[in-house]
Amino acid sequence: MLCLIVPLHLSLAQPVTPGSRGDSGPRGFGRPRPAARPGRTPQDRRRADAPSPHGLEELVMRQHVENHKRAAATYPPLPHLDGTEGEYTGGWDTWTLPDDTVAPANAPYGTNELLLKSRAPLLTAEECDFLIGMAEAHAVEQGWDTRYPVQGYTHEVNVANCPEGVEVLRRALFTRLFPAAAAQFPHAIRNASSLRVYDALVVKYDAASGNNCLPVHQDFGLLTYNIALSDDESYTDGGTWFQFCGETLRTRRGEGLLHAGRLVHCGVPVARGTRYQLVIFVLSTDHADVAGRLQAVGAATGSKASGALQDLTLSCRTLELSSKYNPLDAETWSQLGHNHLAQSDLPRAERAFARAVALSGGRDFAALCSHARVLDALQRPAESIATWQQAIEVGSPPSPRQHAEAREARHNFGVSLLALGLLEEAGQVLAFESVVNEEEDAVESWAALGVCMSRLQQPEAALVCQKQVLRIRGV
Repeated sequence: MLCLIVPLHLSLAQPVTPGSRGDSGPRGFGRPRPAARPGRTPQDRRRADAPSPHGLEELVMRQHVENHKRAAATYPPLPHLDGTEGEYTGGWDTWTLPDDTVAPANAPYGTNELLLKSRAPLLTAEECDFLIGMAEAHAVEQGWDTRYPVQGYTHEVNVANCPEGVEVLRRALFTRLFPAAAAQFPHAIRNASSLRVYDALVVKYDAASGNNCLPVHQDFGLLTYNIALSDDESYTDGGTWFQFCGETLRTRRGEGLLHAGRLVHCGVPVARGTRYQLVIFVLSTDHADVAGRLQAVGAATGSKASGALQDLTLSCRTLELSSKYNPLDAETWSQLGHNHLAQSDLPRAERAFARAVALSGGRDFAALCSHARVLDALQRPAESIATWQQAIEVGSPPSPRQHAEAREARHNFGVSLLALGLLEEAGQVLAFESVVNEEEDAVESWAALGVCMSRLQQPEAALVCQKQVLRIRGV
């Protein structure tokens, strides 16, 4: 009996790693793909003499200039409207964030009110209908857009690919949206004419197809507009969840959110129906966002899934340079942690993940789990237990895998307890939370529970666990 159980500990009582969520981290939406970086050919990327920090800074400054040229050509400003207050007068509800949430002193915004919700429509019902119809017609003719790193979660169409949509949105931008943004962030925005559109997307969250959510991420740009095009009765659940407060916000048709691009958030899964949103990534001619651009390059070169050649050395160098411009961006440190893991440098990975957790105020579930796994690998079980417990208390953010991720965290918490010899505590966590109450086919949890029962000298219970493992495996 006991001889049958002990090998389960050797082979199965292991931490559970994430499922569909990539280990390279989130998590940028609207970021430029690495292939589009100006002045960089595939041959350039293969060179041994990777760009120096000075060269990287020059690269992202060229990006800044070229982005604004492209934006001005796509959505030409309406100069006669510059300096006006704009047509939107409906007011805003605001959320005040802690100091240093997105950057030192929350620069360049000059305020801690970095999330706003309009009290009235920003777009008319006719504009909402037009943009939905435009996106669907474009999708029928040319398919849905899949240019962005966050693929397979929603469908989207870039308004720039639809000339009629450009004209409709251009009018709204320069008469309502840009003046409203300038009025709310006067410290960061000289005037409405200094704002540009990096990209404007009609995003479709569709419950029936399964393309119904966006994972936790940050946006590229100074500000993001997220405007509801659908009637809120046409779908259930959904909304935008923000990490700093754990709230999910929903807006009525035509109303929208305006927030700092670096605020961590996600698109909550739609359970029924279809939700359409207009998402606009707003740039400023006055702010190059060197840190954000360097982070985008560093994340792309460090990821196997980005479509570019993976170069961990260049990625680390770029992310470290980004952290010098903005040392308070948690995602930069999280990405560095994943890079160090890929390089098998556990001590540096641990420090990077610890920094990411601290900068998120202990709210980043993914960073907490990554930190705990590294602590497990470093054989620091007491610290790992505390970190797993913190992750469980924070909870997994809304996603199709929310409950699975929470179970994985509880399983790993139990395995860490087991490693420290806290057998009864481990058995309780694994039995009553990970297995019995939620997932009777969690094979790793049954195996670890069998180890607990064996060590607690409860052979009958251990045998039950082993039988469950064999049942699940079809033996």
